[in-house]
Amino acid sequence: MEPLDLTTQPPRPPRAVLCGVYFLPRTIDKLRAELPGGVMGPYLNHDTGFSAWVVRKLGLDMNEFRDAVARAATEDDVVAWLAQRIPAGAGESINAKFETFLASRMSPADQQLVRERHPVMAERPDLDRILDILEAEDARAFASR
Repeated sequence: MEPLDLTTQPPRPPRAVLCGVYFLPRTIDKLRAELPGGVMGPYLNHDTGFSAWVVRKLGLDMNEFRDAVARAATEDDVVAWLAQRIPAGAGESINAKFETFLASRMSPADQQLVRERHPVMAERPDLDRILDILEAEDARAFASR
């Protein structure tokens, strides 16, 4: 697959779905940004944060996932690799968790961490769902380009 430069475009939205699971397309984009010629830009390494949580919940190994993306000629190759490893219906509970994951329910320390990583929270106090915060942050970061 071609590397991505995440200084020129955001990764796919957190609600984008592959194999029925949120965050997998976004994680693939971050992994592609790690390929030679790619650039992570302002995004967190995929080994931390929500991408890492999804990968762990699916029972995948991040290093194996990284290698699969690096070896893949196309995204279809990655989807085929994932389809062999993700149980049917695994995304339902993950997606439901994300749809109800509110920043206001996080510990004060985690809320502070999210505010530091996603300044849009200060600009948009109406946002509480983590998926909405991430989408708004992508839009804010690339609005001036």
